Amino acid sequence: MGSMLVVLLFIFLLPQKKIVIDAESAGDLYLPPDTFEIHWIHSIEKEEWFEVYDIENDGFILTESHFKTFGAGVPSDSDEPAEMTEDGFVKYTVNDPYPDIYLNVSDNVETKIVQNQEEILLYELYKPYTAVEITVKNIPLIKQILGG
Repeated sequence: MGSMLVVLLFIFLLPQKKIVIDAESAGDLYLPPDTFEIHWIHSIEKEEWFEVYDIENDGFILTESHFKTFGAGVPSDSDEPAEMTEDGFVKYTVNDPYPDIYLNVSDNVETKIVQNQEEILLYELYKPYTAVEITVKNIPLIKQILGG
C-alpha cells in the first residue's frame, strides 16, 4: 500500500513538458509539446493566415508562415524560395526561434490554435483583446488536473 502511494505521488508530482497557454484573468490551458499552428484572419487582407511552430528545448521554432497575399508585415526573407500550396497559400519557410509567443485574442480575427487536427478557438474561450502568453514549461500532472 505504501509503495502504491509513493508511485501515485511520483506520477502526480513528476513534471511533464507542456505547451502552456496563459491568458490574463483565465486558467491556463495545457497542450502536448507537439507541433501546432496559430491561425487568424488578417485585419487588412481579410484572409486567413497561419504559422507553424515546433518545440525546441524550452522554446519555439517558427518553421512556416502561410498567407494568401503579399503586403506589409509579410515575411520577405527565407533560406528557401516561397512556394504555393494546393489550397492557395504562399508558404514561407522561416525557422526563427522564439522563447515565448505573445498574442492578443480577438473574435474579429478568429484567433485559434490547431494541433493534431483539433481546433482550440481562443476567441471563444477568452474575452476580446485578452493578452495571451504561450510558453513551454515543465508542469506537474496535479497542477494540470487542478488547472493553473
